[in-house]
Formats: sequence, C-alpha cells, structure tokens
Amino acid sequence: MSGRRCAFIDIGTNTILCLIAECGDAGEFRVLDDIAEITRLGQGVDKTRRIGAAGEDRSSAVLRHYLERCASLGVQEIMAVGTSALRDADNSREMLARWRQGLGLNVRVISGEEEAAYSYLAARRGLLLAGRELLVIDIGGGSTEFIHGDGEGMSEAMSVDVGSVRLTERYLHSDPVTQAQCDAMAAVIDGALAPVGARWVPALSQLTLVGIAGTFTTLAAVEKKLAQYSHGEVHGSLLSLGEVRRQIMMYQGLTVQQRKAIPGLHPMRADVILAGAYLIEKIMALFAASQVVVSDQGVRYGLLYQRLARANSIT
Repeated sequence: MSGRRCAFIDIGTNTILCLIAECGDAGEFRVLDDIAEITRLGQGVDKTRRIGAAGEDRSSAVLRHYLERCASLGVQEIMAVGTSALRDADNSREMLARWRQGLGLNVRVISGEEEAAYSYLAARRGLLLAGRELLVIDIGGGSTEFIHGDGEGMSEAMSVDVGSVRLTERYLHSDPVTQAQCDAMAAVIDGALAPVGARWVPALSQLTLVGIAGTFTTLAAVEKKLAQYSHGEVHGSLLSLGEVRRQIMMYQGLTVQQRKAIPGLHPMRADVILAGAYLIEKIMALFAASQVVVSDQGVRYGLLYQRLARANSIT
C-alpha cells in the first residue's frame, strides 16, 4: 500500500511510545515502527508538582531520537499527546514550549477522559472482542483509567490518581520492601478504587476486562519468560489472577537489583512493577475477574484509529 506516513507519540509518566504507520485512504494501515522507551518523565512530580531536569533531559533525548526516526522513514504528520505527569506538573507549559522551540514538536496535553477514550478505541479496534461488554484498564505511572463500553462505543470513563510510579514513590521506600509498606499501599489502592466499585460493580456482570500499557504487558512477558519482548506473544494473551498474585509474592521478596534479572522484566520497571502488580490484583479482585485480556496497543493506537476514521470520513 502507499499512503500518508504518520507518527503517533504518547508521552506518559513512565514511558514514551512512538507508533509510525503508513495510513491508507480506505482506513487501512501498515506499521513501520513501534518504539517504547522508559524515561521516567514524572519522577518526583507527585511530591514536587514539577518535572525535574533529569526527567526532562531523558525525555528530550528520546523524543529527539524518535523525530530522527520519523525523518528517516519520511513521516509527513506527527501527533503527540501528554498524559498524567504533564497534566499534574506546574512547569509543564514551560517544558512544552522548550520542546516546541528546540525540537519543533507540538505536544497536546490530554485530559484523563480523553486518555480513556483513546485507550478504549485501541482496545475495541485492536482485539477480536466483538459483541462483548468491556472494561478497559489503563495503568500508567501517575494515574489509572477505567473505560466501560460495548460494541456501540465507550459509554463511561473514570480516572483515578494512582499509578505505578506515584504509589512506589509514596509508599515503597525500602529495598526490599516491607510488608507494612505494602499493606499501607494496598489500603490506599482500596480507597482509590472505592468510587470505581461503587459506580460499576453492582451494575456490571458480564464484563471482559482488558488491560492496557506496560504493567499488564510486563506481567504477561514475565509469565512467558520472554528474554526479548514479542508483540505477537503478549498482545491478546490472558493474564490470570493467580499469576498476578504469584508475581506479587516474587517481587516482594526481592531487591530491585534482583528483580532486574527476571526474564521479561525491563530493568527500568524493576522498582515500580510491584506497585503496578498490586493495582492489577486489587482491580481484578474488585470485579471478581479470574483473568484479564492483555493489549499492548494503548493511546498511540487510539490516535491512529481516530486519524484513520477522520480521513475516511473526509474521503
């Protein structure tokens, strides 16, 4: 196929992702590259409400690399969005201005509701789940989005301010962690999830849970002992509650350095994976779910599908 080459960049609290695709006029596309780098942009934001110089420098370097890759592939259109860290930081506007001036990159900061809508679109279009009622869960570094919908589209979304980086920075201060720290974190997660449970648990019974983003894909990769990440083995796989609990016990008993040796676990996720796994366990228990479908197509794919739909409607 021949079409317009586009890039879709998702700048998150923990990770920056870049999807480069050739987009056809009839709604078809071909992926040219799909890159993810952990930059920890939001490190310390929960405490200081500011993005630090180190996080900005790491993220700027990765964005520069992505833009060079886009140029090498002849990308004609770039869409970049920022999520939780850029929503929360008091100095995000100044940093975005530096990226605009220094990199020529315009980044749009999206709300939690917009983030949820893109995640839902990615899950609905990227998995073979036709006819099912879905609850899509997007665990980020600073926040977690819950999106309910069916074949007609998204019906409702909620965003809660708990994520793997935020929880780690607030509660998991020793290495290895203590049970008391984990118990305190678990109580906070329960409190944060209470409005989600009150809104949806009594009303929703036949739900398929879909987990998006790095915490879910990492747990799936660890279960499969993937020395090298494989989209084909992770995307669409099933993660059981028993496996989540097994990994929680494993991470809790190890130092961060020891976790880095686990196949399937990116070394830069080693410090925050336990908090993320606790979040998954609490969510699955809340909805009495024995398993969750894993998707590695998040916001960047939602941007792609929106772009295709818009182009198709114009033509």
